[in-house]
Amino acid sequence: MQRFRAVKSKPRLRRSANSIALALCVCLCACTGTSSDQPTPEAAKRFLKLRGYNFDEPAFFRAAADRDVLAVNGFISAGININARDGNDDTALTASSIRGDAKVVEALLLGGADVNAKGRNGLTALLLALSEKRGGVADLLLAQQHLDLKAQAPDGMNALMLAVWYQQERAVQTLLTRGVDVNHQDKDGDAALHGAALYGNARILKLLLDGAANPNVKNQLGGTALMWAAAYGHEEIVSMLLARGADPKIPDVDGVTAAGWAAKNSRGSIELMLKAAERSRQ
Repeated sequence: MQRFRAVKSKPRLRRSANSIALALCVCLCACTGTSSDQPTPEAAKRFLKLRGYNFDEPAFFRAAADRDVLAVNGFISAGININARDGNDDTALTASSIRGDAKVVEALLLGGADVNAKGRNGLTALLLALSEKRGGVADLLLAQQHLDLKAQAPDGMNALMLAVWYQQERAVQTLLTRGVDVNHQDKDGDAALHGAALYGNARILKLLLDGAANPNVKNQLGGTALMWAAAYGHEEIVSMLLARGADPKIPDVDGVTAAGWAAKNSRGSIELMLKAAERSRQ
């Protein structure tokens, strides 16, 4: 990153430039809430120049990518379009969320970035953070008051489903606390409960069931979470689902029950458990 090279042969000027930069750094700390004073746009632009940035959108995105929080705050103070888009159709917030740059994300949120703006592939910052397993960034985004909990990926998955599919228990708990639709289904008809059954995560499954997840929700092929748990051999999950009201007698569109899926995948002990559960419900 090119700095103020002309001052190398002029010690006095270098001290002056450093003093200006230091003063502007103090002013720019206001963007992080540490001071009530705000730098003028002109002062912020001078500060950016000293750090090697032109005042334009490509430089703004470069500062964010370089994790240069002071420069990001400088761009915000100078009046940059904080929701501008780069060549990937990302905003600085969505791009930083993908990278997991929590400090930059925090600065952008404090600077007024649109938390619900969509970036690459039509995904919001939260959906991108969850997809990339950026837990710290997801925490920051989930704390935003105006976060759109109904935002979906192009395939219809919502934030809760992504948190389940990518095994992010803390995000699941926070989303449920914030009132996300626990029974939301994507374009295939799958719900968050299907993901918990697929991966055999008993803690997440319990969170979902405690949050009023329907234990018998069906996807477009008639598949239930119980069938998925049976097919993948997750005996603990099968037991939990049965205890919480999952119906072992439900067939899929081909007439195959959970016990049938256990048999298809050589899950002998689970098949016996499910057949016993079927008999007890006759």
